[in-house]
Amino acid sequence: MILNSLQPIHHSKRLHHIDIIRGLAIFGILLVNMAHYSYPDMYLYLTGEDNFFRESWSTADQLTRTLLDSFIQMKFITMFSFLFGFGMIMMMERAEAKGQNFVPIYVRRLCSLLLFGIIHAFFIWDGDILVDYAVLGFVLLLFRKRKPKTVLIWAMALYAFFIIPVALSTSNAYQENDELVAWQEELKHESELEAKQALLTYGQGSFIEIAKQRINDRMYYMSMNGMLSLNPFLYFLSNIPYFSMFLLGIYFAKRKILNKPREHRPLLKRIWLLGLVIGLPLNILYGLLNNELFLLIGAPLLMLFYVTSTIFLLNYSFGKRMFAPFTAVGRTAFTNYIMQSIIATTLFYNYGFGLYGKVNPFLGLFISIGIFLVQIIVSNWWLKRFKFGPLEWLWRTMTYKSVQSIR
Repeated sequence: MILNSLQPIHHSKRLHHIDIIRGLAIFGILLVNMAHYSYPDMYLYLTGEDNFFRESWSTADQLTRTLLDSFIQMKFITMFSFLFGFGMIMMMERAEAKGQNFVPIYVRRLCSLLLFGIIHAFFIWDGDILVDYAVLGFVLLLFRKRKPKTVLIWAMALYAFFIIPVALSTSNAYQENDELVAWQEELKHESELEAKQALLTYGQGSFIEIAKQRINDRMYYMSMNGMLSLNPFLYFLSNIPYFSMFLLGIYFAKRKILNKPREHRPLLKRIWLLGLVIGLPLNILYGLLNNELFLLIGAPLLMLFYVTSTIFLLNYSFGKRMFAPFTAVGRTAFTNYIMQSIIATTLFYNYGFGLYGKVNPFLGLFISIGIFLVQIIVSNWWLKRFKFGPLEWLWRTMTYKSVQSIR
């Protein structure tokens, strides 16, 4: 029967199926980030689908992008966010079992993450997510002692609050607002200019010019999400999809749904069915119609479908063999996330191989797979010799204020 072989695991032991899911999340994030690594996807998204860059795309490129939008886009960053909240509770329970004061430990962990994120965002790649995770992590601490039901209500309420403006924006009355239409046209024009400048700089610029462009792009992103203007309401609002998934992860951890999957088999089956029946069709519709509302509703459901499907498949020998290589990537997820940026920017930026703007989605898909295969090999090789990934070791050392044994 499904999940019969997955026995309850004590919280002090590592949950290997969580490592596998984290490894899958890292792969999905790479597939999505490849667009931003290889061309100015952030600016092109703001110009709309019919932009100058897509004119050169082949049918294979268009199909690849549609498939990525349908099955990958937003599914794996929500999975990574879900695991972030899940991990906080696991860490808290381990600390309490050892008689440690959790909050100071976790605050040091978040401060360290913030430092890593700033270095990543301004010196390696502007599309960093670690800064937002670190900042939102401080808010997440407020929910560490809340009851599971309370956390779930907050997660659902916040996510619904985020979706409302998107639903309104699809109405005719909202679209007929003259001022809004004028602002949208101005944004499209500005974004097109920014996209062309990014293509020129990353593809042909010097190391210094690329560094300036990276800072410009990062500041542009920060201006959109409210961080640059120090607007806490706008910042939190724009990050609700991540934060809601943090809370959902907390709910799962507090209920021990993934810690003891055998005991929660009926619930996991219902979640799987919900993702299949509602999540999958909505995401396919998003890929075909580009209606963001379908994505926002469907992405978390399809993410949970992926998570539960992985849990179910691990009950079978072929599933264990198929997912086994992902375990090492999940255990070194932090290192692999940063290394993806280092590898990709070296491939695409002019101070490396200068492929920026020359790789469309179809080829980018194979480059993503190639990078991840290398990461699987290196991660498994590394963990045969060391206890943690190099950045995981440094992060733990900074968190616990003592040099950790890496062997």
